[in-house]
Amino acid sequence: MTSATPLLARTHTVQRLNQLLHALLKAKKKLEGFAAGIKNKQTHETIISLATENNQYANELSSLIKSLGGEPKMIQDKPEPLQESTIAEKNILEVCEKNEMLLTKAYKKVLNESYIYDSLKKMIGYQLNGIKGSISKLNLLNKLQGDFHS
Repeated sequence: MTSATPLLARTHTVQRLNQLLHALLKAKKKLEGFAAGIKNKQTHETIISLATENNQYANELSSLIKSLGGEPKMIQDKPEPLQESTIAEKNILEVCEKNEMLLTKAYKKVLNESYIYDSLKKMIGYQLNGIKGSISKLNLLNKLQGDFHS
């Protein structure tokens, strides 16, 4: 194994982490935009908590990228504008699930890399489980609200 191999692995790791960082920040912006159009307080707060969680994970990844000698590639921190009634409140769950699927795909792409350190895989797996857990909470909230409105 040459000395270039660890450097190359670290460079690829930083690239993958930056891709994941970008996906998290994009998802955060989408969620904030969606939440702006939600009238139901519980649903609004749940969506905002998902966005906050994504931001927390993005901050963790930024620190990790810096510790590996890389530079985090940040995107603008403005919520994406909500297109004129693009999302009815009842469809927000579907949109959030699609968002989760995109994030899951991005996370799994990183987790499947052979050169990612085990400690990084553990942290990334923890974040992925947190995202899936949050979506489960949103599903439960949606079901409960549906039961109350029936």
